[in-house]
Amino acid sequence: MQTVDVVFRKLNDRQYGIGLIRDGARDVGGDVAVRLAPGDARVPHDLAHFVVEEQAALKLGIFGQCAAGGDVGGFFRASAGKRGKAQQLKRSRRLGGAGRSDVGRSEELAGLAFSGAIAPEADPVAVPPALRESINRRLNEVIAQWNSTPVGGDLVLHWPSHLTIRRGQL
Repeated sequence: MQTVDVVFRKLNDRQYGIGLIRDGARDVGGDVAVRLAPGDARVPHDLAHFVVEEQAALKLGIFGQCAAGGDVGGFFRASAGKRGKAQQLKRSRRLGGAGRSDVGRSEELAGLAFSGAIAPEADPVAVPPALRESINRRLNEVIAQWNSTPVGGDLVLHWPSHLTIRRGQL
């Protein structure tokens, strides 16, 4: 069973890096991706994605695809040989195609949660109240952890194994 940890490194008050640790190995490229958070954001955008995907059980959102072995365009696994890289690319493309709706849903929810919470006025059809409450509760926990992370420090979140698609399931 593959384990996946997502690493959010606080570079300063507005910039963060993001990377993955899959089965104890750091990915190549992913941990150098630096993003700029908008000035009014309480939570880095990718951190909001993690929370909404976890709480909405989006198995093929951004982090679900990463956990299943995909690269989502930036998280490249250290791999030996051309055959391993070709298989990885093929799997990543298959996951990307299958995950379009989950990634779209993740974008929708993360956009609503960008300020640190999904507003109670959110359309209850688009975001059922129970989901809104669970996302907001988890966002509060994660924002507190992020805010207590020192500059240069890492916030590491574990992707739930029950949300990981195994090889052969797709």
